[in-house]
Amino acid sequence: MKEYKIILFICNWGPHTAFHTLQESGADIPDEIRVIRVPCAGRINRALILKAFEMGADGVAVIGCVPGACRYGTGTVVSDDYIDDMSEVLDLLGLGRERLSYTHSLPDEPGKMLEFLRGFTRKLKNTGPSPVIPRIAREKTGLVNAVKDIARRHDVYACQDCGKCSSACPLTLSGKDFSPRKIAAAAISGDIDSGTFLSDIWSCLTCGICYDRCPSSVNFPEFIRDLREAFLDRTYGAHESHGGFFQSLMRTLSSPELLPRHWDWLPAGIETDPQSKTLYWGGCAPYFDAFFKNFLAVNTRNILSDSLKLLNFFDIRPALLDGERCCGHDLLWSGDRENFEKLARLNIEELRRRGIEEVVTSCPECYRTLS
Repeated sequence: MKEYKIILFICNWGPHTAFHTLQESGADIPDEIRVIRVPCAGRINRALILKAFEMGADGVAVIGCVPGACRYGTGTVVSDDYIDDMSEVLDLLGLGRERLSYTHSLPDEPGKMLEFLRGFTRKLKNTGPSPVIPRIAREKTGLVNAVKDIARRHDVYACQDCGKCSSACPLTLSGKDFSPRKIAAAAISGDIDSGTFLSDIWSCLTCGICYDRCPSSVNFPEFIRDLREAFLDRTYGAHESHGGFFQSLMRTLSSPELLPRHWDWLPAGIETDPQSKTLYWGGCAPYFDAFFKNFLAVNTRNILSDSLKLLNFFDIRPALLDGERCCGHDLLWSGDRENFEKLARLNIEELRRRGIEEVVTSCPECYRTLS
């Protein structure tokens, strides 16, 4: 029988007082509840909620202070925003917004809290278990030998120490203490314990200018990518932008049983053909809109709809993948090759199943990854 897991993020102030009362009174709190006590419900963010689902949670509940009672002033408003955003993300993922629930509580309302927890647990069991396969930690390997093997594989030993890479690097030219040549030298010598080396492999833009200028043709972007993979378990999540939200999103999408609803928002009037051999690949734009709407009020979905209208103008009616997954670009370039390959296999299988011969995309990262 499936053992359900519900992560409960609960505010340290009024809500936790009510929860503590339930514990002290021996109330029948559902066994599925796993409590994480936080300073304020407003401190929870989108990445933390998605991380819970990535790690195997079937549902997530958040309990914060009632409006006007937050010790930090804005916790309730912030909570409302991220719950709204994440509800949309869960719908796009195909997990469903019913797996996320939020309520307020006063210290003297333990009965109301217990009713909420029981009701959410019942609803979740009716929904069913999450189709997401939890991430499994990789076995750690010896770093020094691994780095030297990577240097050997990319022929970094052919470095002539000429400095052309550093003289062209945009980070170096901007005045930052960064040098591709210094990274290469550290990898060759095994001097990888310094914080500078670790910082530098994540600071690199992987733009490829150094590769273009290198007389020994050392593919530095590929070298950096493999270094990030080697160091991933030691720095897991530490250098991922936006709290690792998009990496979590992509790892979640690598679960085969997940059925995303990527194109449910598409406006009427756009012509598509399920039998077409030309596919339009949308990328992560719908997730960007959900994640950033309360920061930047972006509407990147317009790029997708406008691109489709442009294709229609030229009498091209492309196919769409209703369950389109992410291309996995951020996983690949942040060192998580294992989960990138899982996602890539799912994408390749679906493209082959549909008989797709040509892929059109508006996203440069998707283009770089798919090509």
